[in-house]
Amino acid sequence: MKKLLILGSEGYLGTVLVPFLSKYNYEIVGVDQCFFGKNNKNSKKIKIIKKNYSDLKKDFLEKFDYVIDLVNISNDPASELNRKFTYKVNYLNKLNLYKKLSKSKNLKKYVYMSSCSVYGNNKNLITEKSLPKPISLYSKLCLKYEKYLKLKKKIPFSILRLGTLYGWSKRMRYDVAINKIIRDMIFLKKVEVLGGNQLRFFCYNKFACKIIDLIIKDSTNRYKNKTLNIGVFNTNIIKLIDRILKIIKIKNINVVHEKHTIDKRSYEVSLKTVKKMFSNLNLKSLVKSSIYETYLKIKNDNKPFDRKKITLNIYKDYLNLKK
Repeated sequence: MKKLLILGSEGYLGTVLVPFLSKYNYEIVGVDQCFFGKNNKNSKKIKIIKKNYSDLKKDFLEKFDYVIDLVNISNDPASELNRKFTYKVNYLNKLNLYKKLSKSKNLKKYVYMSSCSVYGNNKNLITEKSLPKPISLYSKLCLKYEKYLKLKKKIPFSILRLGTLYGWSKRMRYDVAINKIIRDMIFLKKVEVLGGNQLRFFCYNKFACKIIDLIIKDSTNRYKNKTLNIGVFNTNIIKLIDRILKIIKIKNINVVHEKHTIDKRSYEVSLKTVKKMFSNLNLKSLVKSSIYETYLKIKNDNKPFDRKKITLNIYKDYLNLKK
């Protein structure tokens, strides 16, 4: 049985990934400080440890065949709250982790969750060969650590540059575009658009889990030391609203359009990598079904405006406690 270590197991993606992978022949250990609560349950195949990943010992890390690193202060406003703290969590602690992992004799693959936000603002169709132009601290640190992995090459790795995530999670987030838009359509009958012409690459959270599983199961070296752009569709925010409305069929939505936006990111990412990984994948059908499934889940959310479902609020509380 393959032994997996999932760092950041209780976050937005980790809370979906752990149960997704538990369906297969894996022994899973999740490590998380539980800023967002403990969302996965211990079982015969799953063990969740409340701990800072930087405190893990070399002997502990040597037990695992695969390490999946989801740890990042990934929300742009949250990453700017305390830049020193973000630098430590998103970069310095990872260098320390890498040094420990580089001494492991059992490690088959280290999977690092990066972001397509490293592309910043780019008018050309993006591929993995495109020049990154990171704007935010978060995206700059993602790229900085990517370069470190590629330079050292002491451990086999795969870097996944995810599009903006969406989809239901027990650790729900309403500070990501699609989730917020659907929530506001259901409960407010109103959607506010800032700018709207900026292009985005979106990734369904369950699809990201499927990609991670594919990389773990891969018996070749096709993904070894590779960077992969992962997502399911591109659109701008104005067209996104129209697309969502056609799928979920809610009527009488008031769309408030503010042309000014402070978000300077805009990029369209090629789907060539994803299509190559899944040759029989019907992306159009996946987009429709994933948005509708997300709608059905959010529709039944009893606390859609809980402040804890905004990442910025969680980190504000944590940093205030540390003062």
